[in-house]
Amino acid sequence: MSSSSTPTVPGKTAANVVHEAIDERQYVRTRINARVTLAAAGQPTVETTLQDISLGGIGLRHDKPLTIGSLYNASIRLRLNQVDLSLDSKVRIVSQRGEEVGAQFVDLDAQKRDILRYIISAYLSGEIADINGLFNVMQRENYIKERKQQHASARSSSDRLKAVTGTLLYAAAGLAALGFVAYKSYLLFFRIPAVQAQVSANAQLISMPDNGYVKFLLQPGQTEVKAGQPLANISTQLATSFTSPADMKAVADLSPGDLQTLLGRATIETVINSPCDCEVYFPSKPLDGYGYKQAPLMHLLPRDEGLFVTANVPFDKLADISRVTSVDLKVFGLDQHFSGKVVDSRVDEANKNLALTIAPDTPLPRQAYQKPVAVDLFLGLPFTASR
Repeated sequence: MSSSSTPTVPGKTAANVVHEAIDERQYVRTRINARVTLAAAGQPTVETTLQDISLGGIGLRHDKPLTIGSLYNASIRLRLNQVDLSLDSKVRIVSQRGEEVGAQFVDLDAQKRDILRYIISAYLSGEIADINGLFNVMQRENYIKERKQQHASARSSSDRLKAVTGTLLYAAAGLAALGFVAYKSYLLFFRIPAVQAQVSANAQLISMPDNGYVKFLLQPGQTEVKAGQPLANISTQLATSFTSPADMKAVADLSPGDLQTLLGRATIETVINSPCDCEVYFPSKPLDGYGYKQAPLMHLLPRDEGLFVTANVPFDKLADISRVTSVDLKVFGLDQHFSGKVVDSRVDEANKNLALTIAPDTPLPRQAYQKPVAVDLFLGLPFTASR
């Protein structure tokens, strides 16, 4: 940090004086007890005291004026634990304010620079210090600490509130991220999602017996039927094939009416009746017209039996089925979540996976029949499977 002041002197132009903090200088300066001898051709030798030293230059105390820009051969004599160390170099006088003289190194080679760097580091770390240097280091450290404390205590209430708010926000974001990772890890290791699932029932499927015409005999909007009640009227032609000479001989012995029936020129009327007291479910809109063989006409759901869910999971999850502790069911079109339990399993040959039968804990509404379901099987800890 640096600050500037402009002192006013009567009768002179104001001068800008810049006070430079010690930790903003290019090189670190330290105070060392030493003497300096300055010598130059044609000038008397100058004996002076070293004020401070750095890798860039030296500070001297000399009460007589020196020429700014003049070059001197400087011999720096350091007193280190009863040992005198002499360091020779060439310096240039760059400033003088009263007794304070600033000089810059001109040709300090790498070896002397390393020696000087070690001496400065030793003084700053306390390995080498006299009583004056020790007090100087303590004073400088205390000054810096005091300045930092004053800066910290100058915070306003709004600054403290912002700091606390920012800390809480970062902590909340960290906890949220940790919770998200923990939740995803739980779903990865303790959840089995079903590949496909739908609501099913022990229903009886009524299909077209052969190609022909169908006419439904139920009233519009009727959803329940009784056992023996007519459901649909099917009109089909008799399909006949001749495969042997005996068949041809039998055809020759038939009367014209029987022959016409046999050759498919007559239609056969069939009425399909309900086998139970059931509820009717139409997989598609019931329309009277032509139907193809095995085309589904309607499903008959027993009234006294509830709905269940059939779900398919990968076959490699077979070993984990015994660890299932809870099942979550979400039927498409319903807002409510249902729970259930696995009551049966089998191999689905068509899809090449494992088919599970899941009984819901609460009855499913009838309108959920044949609806797709999102099924999640949640596992317990290992070695906790029921025996």
